[in-house]
Amino acid sequence: MGGSLYGEGIMEKVKVDLIKNINSRAYWEGRFSTGDWEQKGGRSQTAHFATAQVAHFRFDKNFSGSLVDFGCGLGDAIPVYNKFFPNAKLVGIDVSESAISKCKERYGKIATFISGTHQNCPSADIIIASNVFEHLSDDVEIAKTLLSKCKELYITVPYNEFPLCPEHVRTYNEKYFQALGESDFVIFPSRGWSEYGRSMWKLFFVNLMRRLSGRPIQSRRMQIMYRFRRLS
Repeated sequence: MGGSLYGEGIMEKVKVDLIKNINSRAYWEGRFSTGDWEQKGGRSQTAHFATAQVAHFRFDKNFSGSLVDFGCGLGDAIPVYNKFFPNAKLVGIDVSESAISKCKERYGKIATFISGTHQNCPSADIIIASNVFEHLSDDVEIAKTLLSKCKELYITVPYNEFPLCPEHVRTYNEKYFQALGESDFVIFPSRGWSEYGRSMWKLFFVNLMRRLSGRPIQSRRMQIMYRFRRLS
């Protein structure tokens, strides 16, 4: 899905209440159906996220099993996965029917797409959830359900995010998913979220001034990927 691409203009378009309905099915349907997600650069952000993550997956390029992209949005991670894992059987699932319709139109030749939630997510060898869980109020229970449907579950979210962007429910650290049992994790930068280029230089000068004034420095924005394996 996405990171900080908050749909400020979409509230008026779909006439939903910001406090009560943000992250609801109707909210995301509105963002994807109106083109707001594309206008905010959501397609490129999704592709950047996937490109940064593939280096940290624990399966090789010859993987030929089933791989589900949970919360696939407009499906722009799919061609990245197809490039790096050409033998994988790819499936995308999202709550937005409009998003899935666009996925089928653009990427239907390389993947299967369905509309739904974690409850009807298909079983697979691997399930990937890229920048989805920070939008979910019941994230731990959803993670448990997904883990019951796969051999390996990868969850990537912003790391130690503060302050939170309006669409994000919480921040994540190394110990957040302890209720799911033992997991591996890796912390890494990602285009579309972390500072690069000019924004990196801006962060450098901001921190230089902070040091001179004795204030805490700001950390570069990072992502954390958790990897869970089903034991039985």
